[in-house]
Amino acid sequence: MNTRFVLSLLTLFFTVLGSFVQLQAEEANEKASQIETLVVTAEKKSADSQDVPITLSAFSEMNLNDSGIVKFPEIARFTPNVYMKQDTMIIRGVTQYMGTKNSAVGIYQDGVSLPFDGMANFDLFDIERIEILKGPQGTLYGKNCEAGVVNIITKQPGNEFGGKIVGEYSWYDTEFGTSPGYIVSGNVSGPIIKDKFYMGLSGKWKDDDGYMKNEYNGDEEAGKHDVYTGRLNLRWTPLDRWDIAFLVDTMNEDYGYASFRYLTGTLNKGRHIVSHDGPYSGERNGDGQTLRLKYSGDKFDVLSITGRRYAKSDVDYDFDMTSIPSYAMLSYFDDESTLISQEIRVSSIEGNSPFQWLTGVYAFDEDMKIYQEKDFPSSLTVRDTDVDNFGYALFGQGTYTFIDRLHLTAGLRYDFTDFKGEQRLTVQEDVSVYEKDFHDSELLPKCSLAFDFTNNIMGYTSVAKGYLVGGYNFKYSTNMNNLTYDPEYTWNYEVGMKSAWFGNRVIANISAFYIQMTDKQVIEWDTSSQSVSVKAIRNASDAHSLGVELELQARPFEGVDIFAGLGIIEAEIDDWISTEYDSSTGNSYQYDYSGKRLPNVPDYTYNLGIQYRHLSGWFCRVDWLGTGSVYSDAKNTAKEDNYQIINLRLGFESENYDIHLWCKNLFDEDYLQVRFASSTSADQGFDGYPRMIGVTYTYRF
Repeated sequence: MNTRFVLSLLTLFFTVLGSFVQLQAEEANEKASQIETLVVTAEKKSADSQDVPITLSAFSEMNLNDSGIVKFPEIARFTPNVYMKQDTMIIRGVTQYMGTKNSAVGIYQDGVSLPFDGMANFDLFDIERIEILKGPQGTLYGKNCEAGVVNIITKQPGNEFGGKIVGEYSWYDTEFGTSPGYIVSGNVSGPIIKDKFYMGLSGKWKDDDGYMKNEYNGDEEAGKHDVYTGRLNLRWTPLDRWDIAFLVDTMNEDYGYASFRYLTGTLNKGRHIVSHDGPYSGERNGDGQTLRLKYSGDKFDVLSITGRRYAKSDVDYDFDMTSIPSYAMLSYFDDESTLISQEIRVSSIEGNSPFQWLTGVYAFDEDMKIYQEKDFPSSLTVRDTDVDNFGYALFGQGTYTFIDRLHLTAGLRYDFTDFKGEQRLTVQEDVSVYEKDFHDSELLPKCSLAFDFTNNIMGYTSVAKGYLVGGYNFKYSTNMNNLTYDPEYTWNYEVGMKSAWFGNRVIANISAFYIQMTDKQVIEWDTSSQSVSVKAIRNASDAHSLGVELELQARPFEGVDIFAGLGIIEAEIDDWISTEYDSSTGNSYQYDYSGKRLPNVPDYTYNLGIQYRHLSGWFCRVDWLGTGSVYSDAKNTAKEDNYQIINLRLGFESENYDIHLWCKNLFDEDYLQVRFASSTSADQGFDGYPRMIGVTYTYRF
């Protein structure tokens, strides 16, 4: 879709909408027609989302339910310039290479950092709010975050007893028939001792057959996804000044790993069809414990968050993705990680003082074990890697308000990480053991300026330094020299405006950004090795991303809500010349990546939705979600075309129960989630979701 056309269409839409809202303003009920803005804790204090000088998207429990979001990756479709690729989140074009254990996006659940994607539970339940913050946020958060932060805030128990039970039946409309799925979830919370001790308990069970079929053995659950997860929340308020919480959660996920297929050539079996004669299973499980102590003082507040996270995953799959016996390439991957963290924050109390501040210290210790086995016809290669990371950070940020309208913010973070790693490499019967220790440290400043032009219009600008730590090349390394890689850096510049119009019937936010990336971590062929199959991770690239974002909400009259979001981005490599190999000849050559688009960054994303909620309880909503073209490789040879999907939701809602009939990808758009190009064989990838139809029943008590 032409970007200029999309901009023109949305501009016309907003102009007509604004005129319509203005005509309706005097006739509509004043209070019912106002949009309720969400209170967020993006800056570690409660504030109206429209008063926070950060580009952020916030989703309440009602927002999630209305839009039918039940899995974390679905949130990206409703957030401009945010994209999910293989459970990895990319914000504003700031990407990490696929497979790293260091995420450019900081994911936090109830204040505890989940340092890599495998620790996060992507099935959402019992959620109070989710916030997505764009740009570096290290001056306010414990663990560093280069591209942005995702805050997942679960519901906290209190004096009010209540709960709900949710049952869902759905099916995929696939080429080989319908494929069913079932979900049962629920939660209950309330006081054990009124005003003193409270408990919340929640859980979710999902049995999903998926939408892939293995033609080789007739298995129609080759892409299944089964999940069992639960959470316990104990809260104690012994005195008015103290709020103490202990949270425990656990998760087990069992899934079919037969999603990848051949997209071209004679091995292409068609959409959602594979032919695997080897294993294709995966399992992921984990648990976490969090102790949060909050003290509210007369002059300052103190918060302590102690966390432990454990995650383990196993993947056993048919690497050649065929039923041809002569190929017989198998792969097994097992990783296990335990993280213990401690964060202490001291902050000013929320009051009338023009100076608000926060300072904190964060420390963590992480132990990772990564085992990878590749059994190919000509060789067996095993890499067994042990990594221990210890780190700490000192951070702080302060905001001073002049003349009640001008807000100057400055912050600084010192980040230190110490790495100790060892790898045992076995090729056939040859064994090599090598190790390397190193450390990273960095000062990360941030400064922003915000001005309240009126009570409903705020402009802001900011500059911040981002940083992604180095790590270990656990997938490809062959010796000490190519075992590790160094940090990458970004400078982020942003200007934006948040505004409310027509008596809070229209909320319009716009921002523009420029990000300069240096020493970017990339994968190259290792020219120092004797084997052309060896790859190294190096800091060899400079790049940039430049873009604009627009989010709009409107309530032209009571019961009708309109949502729109648009993100346009140019993300390109500025400087990267690499030595490449021609596998057909064995010769090397120089390749210049300059001017190529960064992989895994769509050139635009948009969402447009309208919903109607009648006083009688009837509800309907339509969402139009679009994603621009994406390249999966730095050479820009593997292109995933732009696509758009339509979601529909109809239902009846009452005080105690809801029932919704829904459809995702209504017109069964054929699109790819991943594509890999090959110069010697057929392209590979996996398909997007087909049409999915379901019914959800919710009972509240």
